[in-house]
Amino acid sequence: MEKVVVITRSFQSGTGEGGKPFNGEIFENGLVRPLRRLLKFDEVVQTIVVVINGESGNPLAEIPNSAGLTPTMIALQETFSKEIEEKRLLLVLDHKWGPNPGSATALNQGFREIAEKISFEWVLNWSPEIEMDGYRVAQGLAHAEKYNLSAVGFLRENWWERPQWNVIQNTAALWKREIFNVNVVGGFSPACNGTGRTIPVEGFGETPVAGMEDFHMMLSLLEYEHDEYNFEFRWGMVGRKAPLYWNTQFEPGSERERLHLRKIARQYAVMQIYAKDIFPEVSFHEVMNQLFTRYYQG
Repeated sequence: MEKVVVITRSFQSGTGEGGKPFNGEIFENGLVRPLRRLLKFDEVVQTIVVVINGESGNPLAEIPNSAGLTPTMIALQETFSKEIEEKRLLLVLDHKWGPNPGSATALNQGFREIAEKISFEWVLNWSPEIEMDGYRVAQGLAHAEKYNLSAVGFLRENWWERPQWNVIQNTAALWKREIFNVNVVGGFSPACNGTGRTIPVEGFGETPVAGMEDFHMMLSLLEYEHDEYNFEFRWGMVGRKAPLYWNTQFEPGSERERLHLRKIARQYAVMQIYAKDIFPEVSFHEVMNQLFTRYYQG
């Protein structure tokens, strides 16, 4: 069975020296338990990379101590000392996170760090809110092999409710390593961290055009087909019969809940903006039609 490298993003905003107290309950339930669940499946999970926001001056970031360690890094080192020593868990502090909580460049940084250290063919970008295990990973890999796919997403519960949940999202997404090569697209676009553009979103006012770096990547790969390179972007989704549980029961009224709801509310509009950016002469519906001719569901 092919093994994957897992990349996940994690931080507790404003915690660290001189900042807010670190929340042990959120750390245990929101990060430790999901990591332990995945680490059990060593037949398919080679290494997990945890990228932590350590960007100086970023209100989302954690504050490093004099040794350069943030609260999440310290807590992970104490909890997973054996796994870190065995190189099954790698901690990466990202100093260029950007303004979006779901940083595109953080995923690129995690990829670069692990690519320099080990050999692998597949990357699983994953958020701990998605209940992932080795059986699901194996299902995605088998689907990719069956249909010769470059990327595989995982359907979540109620995936039919929103258009964006019908395409690959980095809450749980398998990407073939080769698509990160510089001669293809070079990773997720930094523009998806936000460039200052905004759109009006009902209930949230003017909202940054950001996130959906996964969809932006899909469109970039679709555009790449029209270049001189010998490449066809084929993608798929798995989990139709048993979609994934997505735990988004954040504290009512909390900033985390507000950011989550704002993200969901803007995503479809952001998809349309990216499509116009990459295919300015093509209608959004035609772009989606072209994208879905390369789609395989399982």
